[in-house]
Amino acid sequence: MNDDNIRRGKLYFRYGTMGSAKTALLLTTAYNFEERGMDYLCMKPIVDNREKENVIRSRIGIERECRWIYPESDMYRMLTGVFEERGRVTEWVLIDEAQFLSAEQVDQLARVVDDYGVNVMCYGLRTDFQSHLFDGSRRLFEIADTIDEVKSTCSCGRKTIVNARIDRSGNVVTEGDQVEIGGNDKYMAMCRRCWRLRRCERDMRSSIDFGESMK
Repeated sequence: MNDDNIRRGKLYFRYGTMGSAKTALLLTTAYNFEERGMDYLCMKPIVDNREKENVIRSRIGIERECRWIYPESDMYRMLTGVFEERGRVTEWVLIDEAQFLSAEQVDQLARVVDDYGVNVMCYGLRTDFQSHLFDGSRRLFEIADTIDEVKSTCSCGRKTIVNARIDRSGNVVTEGDQVEIGGNDKYMAMCRRCWRLRRCERDMRSSIDFGESMK
């Protein structure tokens, strides 16, 4: 599509740590669009195949129906099909958990923005529990038109940066799969300093326990 008069959309990336209310922000945005009679579509990568409901749900209880994005989904073909199905080009596409998109899917979304003039707003994490970038997030940082941080505060008062994985004993976990399905670990957003101190405390306890076991 090379129409010079086509509306111009943007690819947005709003990122933050766990618990920074990214999903609530997405859902509030969707609600505001509804109030103004604006056209939108909610989408979300499906990571856990056990999920049955095609909804985006926040921890405070608000939710919206969504379309699943599968690992093999071609975002350009998928959204083109949605536009044909609706008989119009959707103004806004809101994507939750965008860190789970592949780099190729992010490129496909960028093509949708450029060819159709759609605004695509992605919400997600920047890094995993090891503080490494997710593939989808990395690509969004590379090519998004607008990047905004959704800030939150660590228990110490500093800005949260790390999505720490915590085991059942309360220890920070630094090894394992990037995405753990059905595990018993939980996550806690914290600043870099607290994350480092918690790891040091864990290593110190491990050394003491090892020393005790050798007696």
